[in-house]
Amino acid sequence: MKRKIWLLLFFLFIQIGKAQSDLDKDQQLVYTYLYSKEYDQAKDLLENKFIKNNDLNKQIIGYIYMADYYNVKNDEAKKSEALEKAKNIARKTKSSIDNAYVKFGYARYYEKLNKNDLFIKYINESIKEFSKHSNEHFVLTQLYFLRFNFKSKNPLEKDIRKDAILANQHAIKSKNNILINFTYSNLGYFYKQKYNQTNKIEYIDSAKYNYQQSLVYAEKIQNPIAKKRSTIVYYLNYGSLVTTLNHQNTFDETMKNYHTILKLTENDPKFNEITAFTYNNIGSAYENKGEIDSAEKYYLKSYTLAKDNKDVFPQVKTIILGNIARIYETKNDLSKALEYERKAKQLIIESNQEQFDNNTKSLEIFYNTEKKNQQIKQLEEKNNIYSKQKFLYIGIILLAIAGIFFLSYMLYYKLKSNKQKTDLLQAERHEAELNLQLEKEEKARIKAEQELLELQQEQLNKQALAASLQLKQKNSFLNDLKEKVKEKATINLERILKDERLMDDDFNKIQNIIKDVHPSFFNKLIDVSKNKLTNQDLKYAAYLYLNMDNMQIANVMKVETKTVRMAKYRLKQKIGLEKNIDLQSFIQSLFA
Repeated sequence: MKRKIWLLLFFLFIQIGKAQSDLDKDQQLVYTYLYSKEYDQAKDLLENKFIKNNDLNKQIIGYIYMADYYNVKNDEAKKSEALEKAKNIARKTKSSIDNAYVKFGYARYYEKLNKNDLFIKYINESIKEFSKHSNEHFVLTQLYFLRFNFKSKNPLEKDIRKDAILANQHAIKSKNNILINFTYSNLGYFYKQKYNQTNKIEYIDSAKYNYQQSLVYAEKIQNPIAKKRSTIVYYLNYGSLVTTLNHQNTFDETMKNYHTILKLTENDPKFNEITAFTYNNIGSAYENKGEIDSAEKYYLKSYTLAKDNKDVFPQVKTIILGNIARIYETKNDLSKALEYERKAKQLIIESNQEQFDNNTKSLEIFYNTEKKNQQIKQLEEKNNIYSKQKFLYIGIILLAIAGIFFLSYMLYYKLKSNKQKTDLLQAERHEAELNLQLEKEEKARIKAEQELLELQQEQLNKQALAASLQLKQKNSFLNDLKEKVKEKATINLERILKDERLMDDDFNKIQNIIKDVHPSFFNKLIDVSKNKLTNQDLKYAAYLYLNMDNMQIANVMKVETKTVRMAKYRLKQKIGLEKNIDLQSFIQSLFA
């Protein structure tokens, strides 16, 4: 009797030990590192404390959070692999809490893939299982927030506040200050949005209260980076709330909040994205006040920080570019306004293409994984059937030795059939690899054709320049002849035509030389120039590159040598050369 009681207590201890995320300091530390964007520390902790742990429950938790790490790194293949490993271990343990963790991980996975039905199914099942256990408020907080965030994107959802409140209640019970701070901040944002929809002042009071509570718990966070990030988020949210009220006396209060953020974030690369957000918000505040120059200054500072920062979402960059374009449009600087509108458009195109590629890759991994899982499931079912048949056959053999040969034959036949199917799957995989290789070769061929087209385009450009020079000479000849006809002067037509033929011969030689100019001559000259060069400037540069003197250039261009000297002087200024540097030597040295 005592032995049974001890076995029962031991079993209960194991089950309780597996279901205590509130007491799992390592799990909470991983969450802290991910929240504060200390990704290397998070990965090291997951590998050493979870994945290499002998406890299979710890391994499952490690792989679930490792999937979050790979999600941040945009590595869809490794994210899917981590979730698959967690699922395989859960199959072995057959533990309900382990399975709940797996569903928790897959819920986030399906949310990103917009597999809404699967997301709702897995999130609800995971919540249901974790709710059965004590000390699981830490995980339940994350689950309720995930469901709240999903519902908030769907305008048909009505009572989404319930999940936000449940997330906050579980966060308080978990005693994790980051989660408490986060859920209060989330509630503040919810009430702010309700005020924007209804203009009811009571929502502003609720938003203020929850934001202030978020600051209280931000100050209790131990990790300095996480504490700093939570504090900054409070000032961003509260500054935005003050701006929403749009009273006359809110500008100074708004600026006070934003400058507090800048004191915390400026000169700290870890918070560059928040600094960029803050600059943009300051620009918006100045724009609303009508101070356009100040707005322009902060919008440009925001874009400088945001444009190459991968932590800033493309949608945010697009908003910043739109703000800058609007400012220049207000200042009637339409060229700059158009420039930033084009940048915004290009960013949208690139972002959409990147998102499309990522989604395509994710869906491909998803369907391949599902296909593989289905195949594994079918094989497992077949193996279970074979195992049952095997025991049945043994029983039959014991009862009737006469049937042993027939039963052995049946088992052999089924195993052979299974092997044939396995070989078929391997052949299909080999075919897929061959198709991938062919696709790579096709891409290489297309790239080679593009390079050939670029070379042909360069040759056409050189021919166009030569033709342009000859056309200019012909026009000059016709204009001179026309002037002489008007003046009714004595014209020796035969002599003039002879001179023109000689000039044509000279032009043919120049034309052949110009076609041999270095293919990248004009591009490199434009790159080193500090100011924009005209086509006329490029022609003079080409003559100088061919080592022609002022008299030769004047004869070709049908201008005076004084005009040639002035053109060379302006070209030298545009390139940005010092007085002691010879223009012709500099141009020829570009490809020496």
